This record gives sequence, structure tokens and C-alpha cells, in this order.
Amino acid sequence: MRRMIVLVVGLIALVVTVVAVQLPTDSAKSVEAPVVVPPREAPEPRFSRTTYGLTNLDGSTAMLDECKGPVAVWLGEGRPTLVAEHDYCGGMFWMSKLKEGDAVELDGKGVDDGIFVVTSLTYETRNEVTVGDLPEADLVLQTCVTKTRLVLVGLERFEA
Repeated sequence: MRRMIVLVVGLIALVVTVVAVQLPTDSAKSVEAPVVVPPREAPEPRFSRTTYGLTNLDGSTAMLDECKGPVAVWLGEGRPTLVAEHDYCGGMFWMSKLKEGDAVELDGKGVDDGIFVVTSLTYETRNEVTVGDLPEADLVLQTCVTKTRLVLVGLERFEA
């Protein structure tokens, strides 16, 4: 009889252990291992440029006409910085060659140094585009591509 009691108690203990392992309780919740995402590496910049000056919209034409490189144009609080360069001063050489996903490294006056990734490209009619037509982006590049058209390139800062 004593053996039977030990055997029954042993079976009950085994059943309780199996059920406890299979059914999570409030005190023993299942925990998944955290997913570790490796840091993204910065994309290789297709072009690197240094802005030579910072101006506002009213002073931008005179500064662009100096042909000393791209110019950062402050458009006001809550607006992206515009980086513009005349097509015949070098803007056509690099801005018009960009496509979505390309990276650009920028530094200089009026921009926060870093790598930016192209998120949008739009073509507009020269002399008809307004600040309101700029894409929503951290920074926008602008150059003319023909006598009647210009390109607006939206860039987002690359964050690792």
C-alpha cells in the first residue's frame, strides 16, 4: 500500500510539473529574446559638396551669381534649407545626376554637416516655382536643367 501511495504521489507530481511547464502563469511569463539590429552603415556618397555661403531668399541671386559653389538659403522657421547652384556654375554637374536613394555629403555654411539621402526628385517650371512647392525634406537641392525647367531634390539626413 505504501508503494502505491508513493507511486500515486509521484504521478501527481509529474502531471503537475508537465502542466506547469506548458501553461505560463502570471509569475512566469514567457519572454522572447530581444531582436538585435546591427547599426546601418552610412551609404557611400555619390557627391560631396561644401556650401560657400548662407543667405536668405532676397540675397540668394547675388550670391549664386558669384559662382563660388552651392549656396545655402534660409527660407524661414519650419522650412527645409535650400541648397542652390546655377547650372552653369556646377549645379548641373551633380544635382541633375542624382536619383532616389543616392547619398550626398554636405558641409559648409548654413548646413548641418552630414550625409543626406535623396528621397524625392521633382521637375518644375523656372520662374513659377515657389517655396510652397518644395518637397517636405530636411534639405532641398535646386538647379536649373534647361532654359525652362529646374530640378528640386529632396534629401533626408542619414541617421545610423
